[in-house]
Amino acid sequence: MKSYWKTGLVLLAAMLIAGVAVQSQETPETAGETGELPVVESLEDLEQLDPNRLVLSNEYIAVAVNRSPDGTGRFGVKVTGGDPFRSGDEEQPLIYGFENPWTSYTTVRIDGKDYIFGGRTGKRSGGSGEFGQVIAGPVLDKEKGIIRTVCRFDTVEVVQEIAVVESTTTMLPDTAKIQYTIVNRDEKPREVGLRVVIDTMLGANDGNPFRLGETAIVTDTVFPREELPEFWQAFDTLTNPRVIAQGTLKGREATPPDYLYFTNWGTVADHHWDVPLVKGRDFTRAGEFELDSAAVYKWEPVTVAPADTCTYVLYYGLGGVTVKPGELQLGVTSPAEIPLVATEKSYSIIAYIENTGAGPAHNARVRLNLPRGLILTGRRPAESALGNIRPGEIKQVHWEVKPDGTVTGQLQFDVVVSAVNLPENRAVRSIRLIGPPKLSLTVKNPPPLKVVNEKLAPVPYPLVATVQNTGESTAYRVIAGLQLGPGMEMAPGELRHKYVGQLAPGESYELLWYLHPEATGSRTFQGIRVESEMTAPEMRIVLIELPVLTPKVRVVPLRDHYETGDYLGVEIRAEHIPMLNGASFDLVYDPQILQAERVERGIFFVEDGTLTAWQPGAIDKKNGVIREVTGERTTPGRTGAPLATVYFLIKNEPGEAVIKPENIHLWSSENKLPAYLVEGLVIKISRGGGVEIVPVQID
Repeated sequence: MKSYWKTGLVLLAAMLIAGVAVQSQETPETAGETGELPVVESLEDLEQLDPNRLVLSNEYIAVAVNRSPDGTGRFGVKVTGGDPFRSGDEEQPLIYGFENPWTSYTTVRIDGKDYIFGGRTGKRSGGSGEFGQVIAGPVLDKEKGIIRTVCRFDTVEVVQEIAVVESTTTMLPDTAKIQYTIVNRDEKPREVGLRVVIDTMLGANDGNPFRLGETAIVTDTVFPREELPEFWQAFDTLTNPRVIAQGTLKGREATPPDYLYFTNWGTVADHHWDVPLVKGRDFTRAGEFELDSAAVYKWEPVTVAPADTCTYVLYYGLGGVTVKPGELQLGVTSPAEIPLVATEKSYSIIAYIENTGAGPAHNARVRLNLPRGLILTGRRPAESALGNIRPGEIKQVHWEVKPDGTVTGQLQFDVVVSAVNLPENRAVRSIRLIGPPKLSLTVKNPPPLKVVNEKLAPVPYPLVATVQNTGESTAYRVIAGLQLGPGMEMAPGELRHKYVGQLAPGESYELLWYLHPEATGSRTFQGIRVESEMTAPEMRIVLIELPVLTPKVRVVPLRDHYETGDYLGVEIRAEHIPMLNGASFDLVYDPQILQAERVERGIFFVEDGTLTAWQPGAIDKKNGVIREVTGERTTPGRTGAPLATVYFLIKNEPGEAVIKPENIHLWSSENKLPAYLVEGLVIKISRGGGVEIVPVQID
């Protein structure tokens, strides 16, 4: 058994907890003194005492997120206990700067302009760039096991969520999941791209080769999306690999980048978007003399519609390699499980072969032996000649396989390597074939829309659905989307797409959208669609009846209760009359009961924060009329917004009075206006001074 990294933390926690216990023993002399120590109940609580970072950790790896004022939101990763099947990787870095993360950083490109995610820094990595505003976090969501940071760049929000998840090759929680969600809060589309720099460091080695398929990369290199395998790995030697790192590019929730670069860290620290490569240049840090490698993920800008999102996920952590010692040292890696899905997707099996002997291995050969249920799909045959292998040289062999659908369960394959002058070596590795995921989608019957006080209710209007995984394996990259029908819009702050992430077999997730009806008197159909990386899309159509709202010009009291001597405030509104530009009207009342005092501009005649043309009219107190209240705007206004607000003094004289608009003239520059009703108010004053206000239809 390994001596795991947390031993030191346990001792420190015990000392700190003991200190808290001693401090908390109050006496009459010490009671009430200042200087309370924080309560430490667990190792997780202890780790979060650092004011400059938040930490997620387990017995395999730890992730730290910077919460200091310098470089807020940047992250680092290190090994804790590491690979349980071998020693030597404990407490080693995977990303430089775990204690104070700053070298790995993210660029957000919005409409051609580059911003650095997170808090400002004066350091080399992005320090000369432009920054947005950190509006939330970093904060630890203990329930979800996520450290979340949110930045705003004008009307675009970017949410960074970092968690620890299982690796595809080890099936252990030894991998950092780094997720970015782009949210467009604008009313127009935005072009948004993303670039993430991972400042890799494997133990003390900052210049390890990156290994993709059959290529060991030690100089500037770029791979387009179509050439990417499922993962890349990095280590120095098979005989004593200090740390084996892995970046997962495909599968699970991973979003393959448009371009994957391998270069020196200095170059991408200085260049925030473009990655200037030099053919044949090694990973020596630009402007300096030390090896310093970096992996750079770039997603080119895409259009993000208003009230919509786009999510990117990358994984980085430990790699699972089965190592068999020998003069022909053999390491084999592959996915630990493969779902049986009806696609042409293939999966990688990679063999690393190192000659640990004193002389060359002559005429080396390698052979892959597959069990029933797995078949070869790539161009490389099961057996291949490798030629001679020099002492210390590592060869990489890449096969592509897929399940044929005839077998499920745990299978074993083996790789055999041999040379004419060295003993044969064999490594055995397991792959589990599992049934596919399957998504079901059910929609809750939406509530009926009703007309309440000339408005539709409920607003915002809830639309609820549930997605469930009824299959045999986890569904990854589950995304739900809403297609709006005519007459419906997203409620303020609501988003069209919801990123669910992953759903285990039997797990369900409730989806909730809030909508805002924009039309009446019709039927509208909303489409809900859910899909994932490994399942066919599921879609449901929801019918919503939009009741009729009658166009009206009406008088509405500002409050429900008045008494004689009060000032009665009323609004004159044009409701459910779309595309309205202007209005003119008289307001008639009984001067024996009411006394008009003043007329104020309605908010309808405020356009983009600017007052439009408007006249309060002339008050004729003797005849009880306010003549020619008039206003106009250049663009159509929001229906239902007040045209004017009028204040009357309620006299003590008992009786009834009617407030009603007359000589109404409405106009639109873009549309023919509908016919409308006119509604006024009856003011009833009792002998005891009570006031009753009721609406009355005038025309």
